[in-house]
Amino acid sequence: MGSASSTYRPKCIYLDIDGRIQKVIFSKYCNSKDIMDLFCIATGLPRNTTISLLTADNCMVSIDPTMPANSERSPYKVIPVAAGQLSGQSCKSGDAALQRGWGCLLSSVVFCYDSLLFLSEKEELFQNLLGQIAEQFSRVFKINELKTEVANHLAMLEKKVELEGLKVVEIEKCKSDIKKMREEMAARNSRTSCPCKYSFLDENKRLTPRRDVPSYPKYMLSQETIEALRKPTFDVWLWEPNEMLSCLEHMYHDLGLVKDFNINPITLKRWLLCIHDNYRNNPFHNFRHCFCVTQMMYSMISLCSLQ
Repeated sequence: MGSASSTYRPKCIYLDIDGRIQKVIFSKYCNSKDIMDLFCIATGLPRNTTISLLTADNCMVSIDPTMPANSERSPYKVIPVAAGQLSGQSCKSGDAALQRGWGCLLSSVVFCYDSLLFLSEKEELFQNLLGQIAEQFSRVFKINELKTEVANHLAMLEKKVELEGLKVVEIEKCKSDIKKMREEMAARNSRTSCPCKYSFLDENKRLTPRRDVPSYPKYMLSQETIEALRKPTFDVWLWEPNEMLSCLEHMYHDLGLVKDFNINPITLKRWLLCIHDNYRNNPFHNFRHCFCVTQMMYSMISLCSLQ
């Protein structure tokens, strides 16, 4: 079986142009006008110039796809046919010469125009080719998508840098606040360690329970005092330390704690006196404040009739 290349083999024609051999190849799908234009370009004549081909024995050859092929040894001679020669049979010899002159001039003008048109078409074709190549590159390498992706990535990086900068500012602010807090705590510690009369107890001092029998003067509570002790309006500023101790004893007995827990009354006295002796001595958090809180809780229990 034959190959497809033999079926579509182009035709080769050799032309004799003033003694110079020019090889021209064209496909069988070209029409007569295409072949004529191709021969004109090969011979350097303007396009649409009427030419004739002659064999070695001066026989004319039809210019069409079916024209017979020749060889380099027997090229066709190219003869341009001027306008005057086409109509010379009906004109006089003087008119024929004039027409030949006008034909040459017209051929020159047409040649210049065709040359400019050819160059313009070539430039347009070149621009179209460049556009197609650029489009193919963009399509293959996805340049537009890559530009968009790079722009988005840069925007994201700029946002991250901005956020990191804000984080650095916040971290520095936190460090400054922590430093101020540490300085304030150190100042407070230095104030609490000063040897003033309201200082705390020495940490090395250990509390020892009292072993002796309490010797504070016993205060006998009147019924009026007992009733006032059960109210939140009880004025704690009117009582001396021994009176407050007696009131505390009464609260324990009145609530039934001594009986329910089988507390020795002497032990209770020692315990209350130990609290009084070892309580902090500052303007607010002192034994009187302790008694105030205890009395308020006792009055709430009595007022609400809690069991």
